[in-house]
Amino acid sequence: MVNRRVLTLTSVVVALAITITTQSSAQHRGTDATPASAKAGATQDSFTTSDAIPWKPVPKKPDGVQMFVVWGNPNRGASMILLKFPAGTDVGWHWHTAAYEGVVIQGKFTHTFKGAAPQTGGPGSVWSQPARQVHDDKCEEGGDCIVVVYFHGKLDFKPVNMKAQ
Repeated sequence: MVNRRVLTLTSVVVALAITITTQSSAQHRGTDATPASAKAGATQDSFTTSDAIPWKPVPKKPDGVQMFVVWGNPNRGASMILLKFPAGTDVGWHWHTAAYEGVVIQGKFTHTFKGAAPQTGGPGSVWSQPARQVHDDKCEEGGDCIVVVYFHGKLDFKPVNMKAQ
């Protein structure tokens, strides 16, 4: 299990490093864009600093959560996304149709699987989220959180009322 997580973390970070250098040609991207360079490899040098990322609101998420599509199309299939959570944001219990892996880039982030103790970590912390498993995500107080997630399929967000269960 540890080797899989290390391999997943390494793969996500390498993919992020490769694709983040191609972002300047697609600064206007929202949730439905795939940069041409991400489809078949970069054909032109480019570089975008983290302070120049054009964050967009995440559809159907709590106010303030923002995203940037690194590659893929989250409305149609697999994608890699940067998510930015304001400090103190708790998105609530939910699940996704597709499995995903996440890596904390900035901040102190808590991920809780239903029935398990919360797990909190800072930059470099990694988790795997099986499809359809109920969980909660929270950015702890003290600073905004940025995480990179690789969704194996279409991005969706299915809220769960834990009080009704």
